[in-house]
Amino acid sequence: MMPLTEIEWVKKNSTCLLDGAAVEQMYNALAVEITEECGDKNPLILCVMTGAIVAVGSLIPKLDFALEVDYIHVTRYHRDLVGGQLEWKQLPATPIQGRTVIIVDDVLDEGITMAHIKAYCEEQGAVSCYTAVLVDKDLNKQKPLQADFVGYHSGKQYLFGLGMDYKGYLRNINGLYACPENIEELVCQS
Repeated sequence: MMPLTEIEWVKKNSTCLLDGAAVEQMYNALAVEITEECGDKNPLILCVMTGAIVAVGSLIPKLDFALEVDYIHVTRYHRDLVGGQLEWKQLPATPIQGRTVIIVDDVLDEGITMAHIKAYCEEQGAVSCYTAVLVDKDLNKQKPLQADFVGYHSGKQYLFGLGMDYKGYLRNINGLYACPENIEELVCQS
């Protein structure tokens, strides 16, 4: 278990990028874009666990059209601050063949996880596959895909809140926060 003093230090020393009001505006804008593109397609919303749980829970009440919701659990982070080996933990129960799928994730970092999930959906016979993320990080390098719907663009800093975590914690924060650079070194010094 993580020492709560570290969690409190990170929370206290991080920068708020989006407060609750800005988050609400972001969700509203995403809902408008998704509705315009997919509102007549009876889509399957595919929540990428665990990070997108807040995004999907906040977004789907704003989508006033027929849709289904399921989830997929694929991860590279395992409560760590850097991505590692891709691990497939749970596949969706809802059939994908013949469906329009909207994959919703919290953040598009390198795009590796999202690219693999999109490829999986296409292999399963999705007629179209869209990607939606709360945050698209600019890492100054090519990604295997670009998200179709993006709530916010950020730099490469480590983020938490809105489902994004810091070592498994702080997903529940209603706002988007950026950790200080060199977070690991700073935490060790505190």
